[in-house]
Amino acid sequence: MTHLLGLSCDPMAARQLFLTGLLLAALLGGACFGSGELPTPPWLSDDDDDGTNGDDDDTNAPCEPMATEMTIGPSERPARLKGPLGWCANWPIDVVFLLHGYGATAEAQDFLFRLGNRTESDNFLLILPDGTVDASGRRFWNGPPGCCDFFESGVDDVGYLSGLIEEIETLATIAGGKVYFTGHSNGGFMSYRMACERPDLVRGIASLAGSGYSQATDCASAEPVSVLQIHGRLDVTIPYEGGPDYPGAVEVTERWAERAGCNTDTSESGDPLDLVNSLGGDETQVRNYNQNCSGSFSSSLWTIQDGSHVPFVNDSFAGELLQWLRAH
Repeated sequence: MTHLLGLSCDPMAARQLFLTGLLLAALLGGACFGSGELPTPPWLSDDDDDGTNGDDDDTNAPCEPMATEMTIGPSERPARLKGPLGWCANWPIDVVFLLHGYGATAEAQDFLFRLGNRTESDNFLLILPDGTVDASGRRFWNGPPGCCDFFESGVDDVGYLSGLIEEIETLATIAGGKVYFTGHSNGGFMSYRMACERPDLVRGIASLAGSGYSQATDCASAEPVSVLQIHGRLDVTIPYEGGPDYPGAVEVTERWAERAGCNTDTSESGDPLDLVNSLGGDETQVRNYNQNCSGSFSSSLWTIQDGSHVPFVNDSFAGELLQWLRAH
């Protein structure tokens, strides 16, 4: 097989091929259908401090070094924590949760997003949890009704993820006291649920091909959370325009902009981005809702022109995503 695809037979190439196949099979075949010390990143510098990242700064204290990788969570449902070499438990650090799509796994999802490759250069903690397995044998998150507790298990994923955050608080000094969530499809849906139910723990989310609740009033809290919605214009699994059980990409972005007090009538176009090599040019159009917003909250919509439900994003995707999240 690897010879036919023009790849060598070394173990790393074989592993990458396996993970690519796994991700495709999970996200296309089982997708959720609509029913030691590093330079300070520029977004954490004193010049850009908005009061949310620097208040708990104690980097003059001796470092309490931690393991680069560790297992957290309950024994029956562990998650992986991955950080930079020699990160310090008593120094503030950003925490990012990556939630997989329906039928996928945390490892497979990170193979697509490639956030794990950046924990060292960007100095953050990446949390890789897995959803539970449903009656069809696929892993899922119990997000908003649109996706994807199809067998009505009622599993408390909000409680599980909140518990992981509480455990991380005993191991690390979370910058600003809140974490970020990002995810694909079902993982995007679950990110929205966490924003709705635990805004006390969540500072911002980034959803690729996910969505939220059908009705804005179904969101449990009125507290703002910064939201980045990324969506392919040609997504036929979770359509860009939305479905009967979830809002479209524009609507869900504007809902969260309004929740933050932003003026949705004065949104601005940002510089287009090149996030998908298979699509020509700077294929991703940027729309920012950042006028008259409360505090540092805002929302943005990145529309991938001609993008599908599983866009194979390039190396710049993770950097752009992290930069957006950490600016909020």
